[in-house]
Amino acid sequence: MTRTRGRQIWLVHDQFQLSVVLGFTKGTLGGVELYRFRNEDADVAVLLDGLDVFRTPSTDLCDRLAQRGHTIEENDLGFDALSELNVILANQSSQEHPVDEDGDPLYYDCVLVAERI
Repeated sequence: MTRTRGRQIWLVHDQFQLSVVLGFTKGTLGGVELYRFRNEDADVAVLLDGLDVFRTPSTDLCDRLAQRGHTIEENDLGFDALSELNVILANQSSQEHPVDEDGDPLYYDCVLVAERI
């Protein structure tokens, strides 16, 4: 399914419940957002430096990215940035995805790749 909302084009894979949002500024693609699939059996892998962003627990993912030389800038809003790559990782809808024993999101559920962050 495809929807257009202002300066965004939303693409949704119905079977996997995976969403991709293309964001435009003055007719130019400025960012791509990928939202985690809701179907846990989805045959989908979103990789960042060879690591599965949506299946690697977020704390492990940050540790492994740091071990590979990436700087992760964390904030209190649930957004973690890899500025050198113009990538933001986020937990935006934990109630719809797996959570840990404390009820916190286990995985990131959104990745933004932008022209600049």
